Amino acid sequence: MKFNKLIFNIIAYTRNHLLFICFTAISFAGTAQDTAGRDLSKITTTAYLEDTASRSKWGVTAGGYIATDLFWDTRVMVESRDGVLCLYPENVRRDINGKDINARPTFNFLALNTRVSLRVRVPDALGAKISGLVEGWFAGMSNNDMNAFSMRHAFIKMDWRTTNSSLLMGQTWHPLFTEDCFAQTVAGSAGSPFQPFSRSAQIRFTQEFWKMSKIMLYISSQRDFLSSGPAGASSAYLRNSALPELGIQYLFNYKNQPNYFYFGLGYDYKHLIPCITTDSNLYTRNGVHSHAAIAFLHYYKRSIAGKTTFGIKAKAMYARGCNEFLVLGGYAYQFYDYNDLNTNKDYQYTTLNSLSSWIDIYEKYRQWEMGLFGGFAKNLGSQHRIQNPDNPQAYFVRGRDIAYLYRVAFRVKYTVKSLQFGVEPEYTVAAYSNAVNEYGLPQKKSDLFPAAKINHVGNLRVLFNATLYF
Repeated sequence: MKFNKLIFNIIAYTRNHLLFICFTAISFAGTAQDTAGRDLSKITTTAYLEDTASRSKWGVTAGGYIATDLFWDTRVMVESRDGVLCLYPENVRRDINGKDINARPTFNFLALNTRVSLRVRVPDALGAKISGLVEGWFAGMSNNDMNAFSMRHAFIKMDWRTTNSSLLMGQTWHPLFTEDCFAQTVAGSAGSPFQPFSRSAQIRFTQEFWKMSKIMLYISSQRDFLSSGPAGASSAYLRNSALPELGIQYLFNYKNQPNYFYFGLGYDYKHLIPCITTDSNLYTRNGVHSHAAIAFLHYYKRSIAGKTTFGIKAKAMYARGCNEFLVLGGYAYQFYDYNDLNTNKDYQYTTLNSLSSWIDIYEKYRQWEMGLFGGFAKNLGSQHRIQNPDNPQAYFVRGRDIAYLYRVAFRVKYTVKSLQFGVEPEYTVAAYSNAVNEYGLPQKKSDLFPAAKINHVGNLRVLFNATLYF
């Protein structure tokens, strides 16, 4: 019996770690990743495949990095993965003596952000250059399985050089993330919750229709980053609509040494059906129409000698019901009558809207990089009245009682070959309100809301990071 149990445990362990074992085996058998001259970043994008086609007609290249994060916070934070992904400070929570329980410092020291990737190159097919990427990390799929190895990216990319078009199929960054315009913060959050942050399974086609101008069309689904709803976070609300998420972007890319300018506009739409029956088992097709619009730019100028680069990035997003991107907002039950919330009824839904923006200014000189990040997000409430707006159960939303957020972060990075060190003090403030109006908009004290109060709670995070790229 003991021998059988041992065999069973070995089989179970091998099954659960098979992907990691494959990564390890190929790492020894494949070609090492050359990091010389590469702009080292903790955010893997499709640009990671740009030089894959020139290496060989067939090949697998292992890469990734080992990352260690050490950070202190002056306040308890809304966070994920033991603080690897940090969003904003928790609201005031009083004990029996009126003391704020969340006003306490914390720290953590972890290496969950470590990642392993495989770049794949195969012979040309259908007239296109074919490449692919698989990447996993050790932070698991959720807070419940941290230290487990899970998939982040897995996609196929086809490039037609003669027609200046490309097709991507698989899971990678959602197009609203904008791979060519995100903040290169020391923190791996890349500026969220001011920056839309999500990976999704998708099919996207990009076509250059005029010199320096492209159009991107895409459809996507949800997996790692999910919409909220009556059953919690789930991909079922989007799948129930039988319609994938749809989007279009216009991209303008101008490059003339030493100047670079990148600009884009985008629109995204999805239809969610939160329930297929009411609590009284009544069939329903009521859903919520979610929209998002983005505008972004990236400009940098490199010195003639190539030793200094000065750049600026900026982005703004208007979102209606898009809390799966880690931004403020979501949706709620639309006003039906003046009675209390009753989920036996077949309610309509209304989106909770937000506006978020950020700017990142940076300068690189040889092995050094300095940057200043600033972000602001505002809760815009709903365009329709909400059923029982004082009841939290009427909402499926991020930051229901937050009027606005802002953040300022300064960073310094130092890189020696494939080894990079970073330090980043980051100050984030959340303005919480104890009252909302009938449109779900957080209120400050007024004649209509004499008891309303805004609590400004702030957190200072000091982050140190060491990363070894390979």
